[in-house]
Amino acid sequence: MKHSISLLATLTLIAGFILSGCDSPSNKMQDAETSVIEADRDLEIAKSEVEAELKMYRAENDERIMEYNRTIGEIKKKIENESDTDIKVKQVEKLAEYEATHRELEREMDNYKATGRENWDDFKDSFSSRMDDLENSLDDFFTTSGITSTTGN
Repeated sequence: MKHSISLLATLTLIAGFILSGCDSPSNKMQDAETSVIEADRDLEIAKSEVEAELKMYRAENDERIMEYNRTIGEIKKKIENESDTDIKVKQVEKLAEYEATHRELEREMDNYKATGRENWDDFKDSFSSRMDDLENSLDDFFTTSGITSTTGN
């Protein structure tokens, strides 16, 4: 009798453990729905963060683009005063390259749509690097372009 009571108690415990580990299909479905809702919420939060960063980044770079417009205007005035025709032609050609890069960057920024964190980070890194390169090229236009001015600009 002791043996059968022990066996019955053991089997009852094992059955209890097995049954408590099994969720009903409706519980599993509810857990899955909750997971999907949480994932959607996390995605919306991440998307909002990227869009906010993009808006701020656009504002910062709009200022840089306007500064580049001013710098290009100043360079054009200096080129107009160049007396050596060969140097002037080379400077105009070089500035045209920089203006094309400037327009391309401006267009890329205007047309960029946030598509996710990784794409945004890649775009931002590439765009910032090219903006920095353009800034350096404009700042050093008369010193490192290999085109020296005869008017002392």
